[in-house]
Amino acid sequence: MDVAALVNDPIIRKIVTHPDDDTVTWQSDLQRFLEHDIRLTRRSVGELAISAVQRLLIFLGYSTSASGAFSIDGDFGRGTNRAVAQFQFEHQLSSTISRKDLCYPCQWNTAKKLITSVPEATLTEPTLTAMLSVAKERCKNKQIMTGELESALFHLNALHRRRFLNCREILEHYGQSAQTASEGIREQEGITVRAEWILAIIRQETAGVIRPRFEQHYLSRLNRNHPEQSLPELRMQSMSLGLGQIMGTNYQAVGASNATALFTAPVEKQVIFVGEFLKPRESQTRKGDPTTEDFRKVARFYNGPQYAAHLYHEQLARWFREFRLLM
Repeated sequence: MDVAALVNDPIIRKIVTHPDDDTVTWQSDLQRFLEHDIRLTRRSVGELAISAVQRLLIFLGYSTSASGAFSIDGDFGRGTNRAVAQFQFEHQLSSTISRKDLCYPCQWNTAKKLITSVPEATLTEPTLTAMLSVAKERCKNKQIMTGELESALFHLNALHRRRFLNCREILEHYGQSAQTASEGIREQEGITVRAEWILAIIRQETAGVIRPRFEQHYLSRLNRNHPEQSLPELRMQSMSLGLGQIMGTNYQAVGASNATALFTAPVEKQVIFVGEFLKPRESQTRKGDPTTEDFRKVARFYNGPQYAAHLYHEQLARWFREFRLLM
Protein backbone atom coordinates (compact mmCIF):
# COMPACT_ATOMS: atom_id res chain seq x y z
CA MET A 1 0.00 0.00 0.00
CA ASP A 2 1.16 3.56 -0.68
CA VAL A 3 1.20 6.36 1.88
CA ALA A 4 -2.15 7.84 0.86
CA ALA A 5 -3.91 4.48 1.16
CA LEU A 6 -2.24 3.70 4.48
CA VAL A 7 -3.14 7.07 6.02
CA ASN A 8 -6.77 6.54 5.09
CA ASP A 9 -6.85 3.10 6.65
CA PRO A 10 -9.38 3.23 9.55
CA ILE A 11 -6.90 1.80 12.08
CA ILE A 12 -4.09 4.12 11.02
CA ARG A 13 -6.38 7.15 11.24
CA LYS A 14 -7.10 6.28 14.88
CA ILE A 15 -3.38 6.02 15.59
CA VAL A 16 -2.24 9.28 14.02
CA THR A 17 -5.20 11.49 14.98
CA HIS A 18 -6.71 12.28 18.36
CA PRO A 19 -10.49 11.79 18.10
CA ASP A 20 -11.08 15.47 18.99
CA ASP A 21 -8.76 16.82 16.29
CA ASP A 22 -9.53 18.06 12.80
CA THR A 23 -7.46 16.08 10.30
CA VAL A 24 -7.76 18.52 7.39
CA THR A 25 -4.76 20.70 8.23
CA TRP A 26 -2.19 17.98 8.76
CA GLN A 27 -3.48 16.10 5.73
CA SER A 28 -2.72 19.18 3.62
CA ASP A 29 0.84 18.92 4.92
CA LEU A 30 0.82 15.25 3.94
CA GLN A 31 -0.35 16.17 0.44
CA ARG A 32 2.59 18.54 0.07
CA PHE A 33 4.84 15.77 1.31
CA LEU A 34 3.49 13.36 -1.28
CA GLU A 35 4.14 15.97 -3.95
CA HIS A 36 7.80 15.96 -2.82
CA ASP A 37 7.86 19.45 -1.31
CA ILE A 38 11.45 19.59 -0.05
CA ARG A 39 10.45 22.23 2.53
CA LEU A 40 8.98 19.52 4.74
CA THR A 41 12.04 19.17 6.92
CA ARG A 42 12.56 19.06 10.69
CA ARG A 43 12.23 22.83 10.76
CA SER A 44 9.30 23.47 8.43
CA VAL A 45 6.75 20.66 8.55
CA GLY A 46 3.36 21.69 9.96
CA GLU A 47 2.65 21.38 13.68
CA LEU A 48 -0.36 19.08 13.35
CA ALA A 49 1.50 16.87 10.90
CA ILE A 50 4.35 16.58 13.42
CA SER A 51 1.85 15.63 16.12
CA ALA A 52 0.51 12.89 13.86
CA VAL A 53 4.04 11.57 13.29
CA GLN A 54 4.78 11.75 17.03
CA ARG A 55 1.64 9.74 17.79
CA LEU A 56 2.78 7.14 15.28
CA LEU A 57 6.29 6.99 16.74
CA ILE A 58 4.98 6.65 20.30
CA PHE A 59 2.59 3.92 19.17
CA LEU A 60 5.63 2.08 17.79
CA GLY A 61 7.58 2.57 21.04
CA TYR A 62 9.90 5.50 20.28
CA SER A 63 10.60 8.46 22.56
CA THR A 64 9.88 11.84 20.93
CA SER A 65 11.52 14.24 23.40
CA ALA A 66 15.19 15.06 23.95
CA SER A 67 14.60 14.38 27.65
CA GLY A 68 13.51 10.84 26.81
CA ALA A 69 9.82 11.47 27.44
CA PHE A 70 7.04 10.27 25.17
CA SER A 71 5.42 13.57 24.28
CA ILE A 72 3.10 14.92 21.59
CA ASP A 73 3.84 18.61 21.29
CA GLY A 74 3.93 19.30 17.54
CA ASP A 75 7.65 20.11 17.65
CA PHE A 76 9.97 18.20 15.35
CA GLY A 77 12.79 18.80 17.80
CA ARG A 78 15.86 16.79 18.57
CA GLY A 79 13.91 14.07 20.38
CA THR A 80 11.56 13.41 17.47
CA ASN A 81 14.52 13.62 15.12
CA ARG A 82 16.25 10.91 17.17
CA ALA A 83 13.14 8.72 16.99
CA VAL A 84 12.98 9.02 13.20
CA ALA A 85 16.72 8.28 12.98
CA GLN A 86 16.33 5.21 15.22
CA PHE A 87 13.46 3.91 13.10
CA GLN A 88 15.38 4.49 9.87
CA PHE A 89 18.45 2.67 11.19
CA GLU A 90 16.47 -0.26 12.59
CA HIS A 91 14.64 -0.70 9.27
CA GLN A 92 17.63 -0.11 6.97
CA LEU A 93 16.18 3.09 5.54
CA SER A 94 19.26 5.31 5.82
CA SER A 95 22.81 4.97 4.57
CA THR A 96 24.07 7.91 6.63
CA ILE A 97 22.82 7.13 10.17
CA SER A 98 25.00 4.67 12.08
CA ARG A 99 24.59 2.70 15.29
CA LYS A 100 27.48 4.71 16.68
CA ASP A 101 25.53 7.93 16.05
CA LEU A 102 22.52 6.62 17.95
CA CYS A 103 24.59 5.32 20.88
CA TYR A 104 26.77 8.38 21.40
CA PRO A 105 28.87 8.41 24.59
CA CYS A 106 27.11 10.26 27.40
CA GLN A 107 26.15 10.25 31.06
CA TRP A 108 22.71 10.79 32.55
CA ASN A 109 23.41 14.50 32.94
CA THR A 110 24.88 15.03 29.46
CA ALA A 111 22.59 12.88 27.29
CA LYS A 112 20.18 15.70 26.44
CA LYS A 113 22.94 18.20 25.66
CA LEU A 114 24.81 15.76 23.43
CA ILE A 115 21.75 14.64 21.46
CA THR A 116 23.03 16.82 18.63
CA SER A 117 25.37 13.89 17.95
CA VAL A 118 22.41 12.24 16.21
CA PRO A 119 22.39 13.42 12.56
CA GLU A 120 19.37 15.30 11.30
CA ALA A 121 16.92 12.84 9.80
CA THR A 122 14.58 13.48 6.88
CA LEU A 123 11.11 12.02 7.00
CA THR A 124 11.17 10.52 3.53
CA GLU A 125 8.21 8.89 1.81
CA PRO A 126 9.76 5.39 2.18
CA THR A 127 10.25 6.07 5.90
CA LEU A 128 6.64 7.16 6.43
CA THR A 129 5.38 4.22 4.37
CA ALA A 130 7.46 1.85 6.48
CA MET A 131 6.23 3.40 9.75
CA LEU A 132 2.60 3.04 8.74
CA SER A 133 3.10 -0.49 7.41
CA VAL A 134 4.93 -1.58 10.57
CA ALA A 135 2.12 -0.12 12.68
CA LYS A 136 -0.50 -2.13 10.78
CA GLU A 137 1.57 -5.31 11.04
CA ARG A 138 2.16 -4.88 14.75
CA CYS A 139 -1.54 -4.32 15.34
CA LYS A 140 -2.21 -7.59 13.55
CA ASN A 141 0.38 -9.43 15.66
CA LYS A 142 -0.55 -7.64 18.92
CA GLN A 143 3.00 -6.30 19.21
CA ILE A 144 1.86 -2.87 20.37
CA MET A 145 1.49 -1.09 23.71
CA THR A 146 -0.63 -3.40 25.92
CA GLY A 147 -1.06 -5.79 22.97
CA GLU A 148 -4.57 -4.57 22.23
CA LEU A 149 -5.53 -1.73 19.90
CA GLU A 150 -8.31 -0.03 21.85
CA SER A 151 -6.30 -0.16 25.06
CA ALA A 152 -3.23 1.25 23.28
CA LEU A 153 -5.35 4.06 21.84
CA PHE A 154 -6.76 4.88 25.28
CA HIS A 155 -3.25 5.40 26.64
CA LEU A 156 -2.05 7.25 23.52
CA ASN A 157 -5.01 9.65 23.55
CA ALA A 158 -4.73 10.22 27.30
CA LEU A 159 -1.02 10.96 26.92
CA HIS A 160 -1.74 13.35 24.05
CA ARG A 161 -4.12 15.41 26.20
CA ARG A 162 -2.19 14.75 29.42
CA ARG A 163 -5.38 13.33 30.91
CA PHE A 164 -4.08 11.25 33.80
CA LEU A 165 -6.15 9.25 36.27
CA ASN A 166 -6.84 9.98 39.92
CA CYS A 167 -6.93 7.29 42.60
CA ARG A 168 -10.62 6.55 42.17
CA GLU A 169 -10.20 6.14 38.40
CA ILE A 170 -7.11 3.97 38.85
CA LEU A 171 -9.05 1.75 41.22
CA GLU A 172 -11.81 1.47 38.64
CA HIS A 173 -9.39 0.60 35.84
CA TYR A 174 -6.87 -1.59 37.68
CA GLY A 175 -8.26 -2.43 41.11
CA GLN A 176 -9.46 -5.93 40.25
CA SER A 177 -6.22 -6.69 38.40
CA ALA A 178 -4.20 -5.53 41.43
CA GLN A 179 -6.25 -7.75 43.74
CA THR A 180 -5.83 -10.71 41.38
CA ALA A 181 -2.08 -10.06 41.14
CA SER A 182 -1.76 -9.88 44.92
CA GLU A 183 -3.66 -13.11 45.43
CA GLY A 184 -1.71 -14.88 42.68
CA ILE A 185 1.67 -13.95 44.12
CA ARG A 186 0.59 -15.05 47.59
CA GLU A 187 -0.84 -18.38 46.40
CA GLN A 188 1.99 -19.26 44.00
CA GLU A 189 5.00 -17.90 45.87
CA GLY A 190 3.88 -17.43 49.47
CA ILE A 191 4.76 -13.72 49.32
CA THR A 192 2.36 -10.95 50.29
CA VAL A 193 2.22 -7.79 48.19
CA ARG A 194 -0.98 -6.03 49.10
CA ALA A 195 -3.05 -4.55 46.27
CA GLU A 196 -2.84 -1.09 47.85
CA TRP A 197 0.92 -1.06 47.35
CA ILE A 198 0.58 -2.04 43.69
CA LEU A 199 -2.00 0.67 43.05
CA ALA A 200 -0.02 3.30 44.98
CA ILE A 201 3.04 2.62 42.79
CA ILE A 202 0.93 2.90 39.64
CA ARG A 203 -0.52 6.21 40.86
CA GLN A 204 2.92 7.56 41.64
CA GLU A 205 4.73 6.35 38.54
CA THR A 206 2.24 6.86 35.71
CA ALA A 207 -1.09 8.02 37.17
CA GLY A 208 -2.60 5.09 35.29
CA VAL A 209 -1.52 6.24 31.82
CA ILE A 210 1.37 4.35 30.26
CA ARG A 211 4.11 6.79 29.29
CA PRO A 212 7.51 5.14 28.86
CA ARG A 213 10.73 7.09 29.29
CA PHE A 214 13.86 6.50 27.26
CA GLU A 215 17.27 6.81 28.92
CA GLN A 216 19.95 7.55 26.33
CA HIS A 217 22.82 6.88 28.75
CA TYR A 218 21.47 3.37 29.33
CA LEU A 219 21.41 2.67 25.60
CA SER A 220 24.93 4.01 25.14
CA ARG A 221 26.22 1.82 27.97
CA LEU A 222 24.30 -1.28 26.91
CA ASN A 223 25.52 -0.90 23.34
CA ARG A 224 29.10 -0.59 24.56
CA ASN A 225 28.76 -3.75 26.65
CA HIS A 226 26.63 -5.76 24.21
CA PRO A 227 27.45 -4.59 20.68
CA GLU A 228 26.25 -7.89 19.24
CA GLN A 229 22.66 -7.52 20.50
CA SER A 230 19.89 -6.05 18.37
CA LEU A 231 19.46 -2.31 18.79
CA PRO A 232 15.64 -2.48 19.12
CA GLU A 233 15.88 -4.77 22.16
CA LEU A 234 18.65 -2.67 23.73
CA ARG A 235 16.53 0.41 23.13
CA MET A 236 13.63 -1.21 24.97
CA GLN A 237 15.96 -2.22 27.80
CA SER A 238 16.87 1.46 28.03
CA MET A 239 13.31 2.54 28.85
CA SER A 240 11.14 2.53 31.93
CA LEU A 241 8.03 0.72 30.75
CA GLY A 242 4.45 -0.12 31.61
CA LEU A 243 2.09 1.04 34.31
CA GLY A 244 4.85 0.79 36.91
CA GLN A 245 7.68 2.36 34.91
CA ILE A 246 9.82 -0.75 35.34
CA MET A 247 13.23 -0.36 33.73
CA GLY A 248 13.61 -2.60 30.69
CA THR A 249 16.83 -4.07 32.04
CA ASN A 250 14.79 -5.56 34.90
CA TYR A 251 12.57 -7.67 32.66
CA GLN A 252 13.81 -10.95 34.13
CA ALA A 253 13.03 -9.79 37.68
CA VAL A 254 9.32 -9.67 36.84
CA GLY A 255 9.22 -12.84 34.76
CA ALA A 256 9.10 -11.26 31.28
CA SER A 257 10.81 -12.95 28.33
CA ASN A 258 12.49 -9.72 27.21
CA ALA A 259 12.21 -5.96 27.62
CA THR A 260 9.82 -5.62 24.69
CA ALA A 261 7.34 -7.81 26.60
CA LEU A 262 7.11 -5.09 29.25
CA PHE A 263 5.75 -2.81 26.51
CA THR A 264 3.41 -5.24 24.76
CA ALA A 265 2.00 -7.09 27.78
CA PRO A 266 -1.74 -6.64 28.46
CA VAL A 267 -2.55 -4.21 31.26
CA GLU A 268 -3.50 -7.09 33.58
CA LYS A 269 0.00 -8.51 33.15
CA GLN A 270 1.57 -5.09 33.62
CA VAL A 271 -0.17 -4.83 36.99
CA ILE A 272 1.30 -8.23 37.88
CA PHE A 273 4.75 -6.97 36.88
CA VAL A 274 4.47 -4.23 39.51
CA GLY A 275 3.60 -6.79 42.15
CA GLU A 276 6.45 -9.05 41.07
CA PHE A 277 8.91 -6.19 41.25
CA LEU A 278 7.82 -5.35 44.80
CA LYS A 279 8.37 -8.88 46.15
CA PRO A 280 11.82 -8.17 47.67
CA ARG A 281 10.13 -5.61 49.93
CA GLU A 282 7.61 -8.07 51.41
CA SER A 283 8.46 -7.02 54.94
CA GLN A 284 6.80 -3.71 54.06
CA THR A 285 4.26 -4.70 51.37
CA ARG A 286 2.54 -7.25 53.60
CA LYS A 287 1.52 -4.46 55.97
CA GLY A 288 -1.90 -2.86 55.82
CA ASP A 289 -0.86 -0.09 58.20
CA PRO A 290 2.74 0.76 57.22
CA THR A 291 4.92 3.26 59.05
CA THR A 292 6.78 6.25 57.66
CA GLU A 293 9.94 4.13 57.66
CA ASP A 294 8.16 1.48 55.58
CA PHE A 295 7.29 4.05 52.93
CA ARG A 296 10.88 5.26 52.94
CA LYS A 297 12.21 1.74 52.38
CA VAL A 298 9.84 1.02 49.50
CA ALA A 299 10.54 4.44 47.98
CA ARG A 300 14.30 3.84 48.21
CA PHE A 301 13.90 0.43 46.58
CA TYR A 302 11.62 1.58 43.77
CA ASN A 303 12.87 5.09 43.06
CA GLY A 304 16.53 4.95 44.08
CA PRO A 305 18.76 6.75 46.59
CA GLN A 306 17.51 10.22 45.65
CA TYR A 307 13.88 9.38 46.50
CA ALA A 308 13.71 11.88 49.35
CA ALA A 309 14.75 14.78 47.10
CA HIS A 310 11.39 14.56 45.32
CA LEU A 311 9.44 13.44 48.39
CA TYR A 312 8.63 10.12 46.74
CA HIS A 313 7.98 8.47 50.12
CA GLU A 314 5.47 11.12 51.14
CA GLN A 315 3.56 10.87 47.88
CA LEU A 316 3.59 7.08 48.05
CA ALA A 317 2.13 7.23 51.56
CA ARG A 318 -0.57 9.60 50.40
CA TRP A 319 -1.67 7.31 47.56
CA PHE A 320 -1.53 4.20 49.73
CA ARG A 321 -3.82 5.74 52.33
CA GLU A 322 -6.18 6.97 49.64
CA PHE A 323 -6.53 3.49 48.22
CA ARG A 324 -7.03 2.08 51.72
CA LEU A 325 -10.00 4.41 52.12
CA LEU A 326 -11.43 3.58 48.69
CA MET A 327 -11.10 -0.20 48.82
